[in-house]
Amino acid sequence: MSVSLAFQKVARTKLAADETVTALVPAANIVDANARPEVFPRINLGEDQELPADEVVGRYTRLASTFHVWNREPGLAGVKEIADAIKRALRGQLWTLGNYQCIDCRFESARFVRDPDGQTAHGIVTFESVIEELA
Repeated sequence: MSVSLAFQKVARTKLAADETVTALVPAANIVDANARPEVFPRINLGEDQELPADEVVGRYTRLASTFHVWNREPGLAGVKEIADAIKRALRGQLWTLGNYQCIDCRFESARFVRDPDGQTAHGIVTFESVIEELA
């Protein structure tokens, strides 16, 4: 399992178990998918970028992870509310899974955009984590 897959598994579990998140997005709609959703609201576990976080030991990775929030609504209020719930559910969460241990998890940014179809709202939430590969 890679660093980014470990984070994805933990993030999905935490989001699906968080009552504030699931009050806005059913747990079944928190998925790893590529296509634009047909079911709304939805959280797509997004893209990741792994970068070395140290040059001496070589077992620390800085991970940037995105979450795509989708909703059918005339404005952006709903996706902003979902993004805030994601931020609260994941910020500061430290965890261990397999050979990986998250030692820092921070909210990095959120962007909100209107889809050209005039009906779909889209949010992109980014977290940055430092994850240690355990021996």
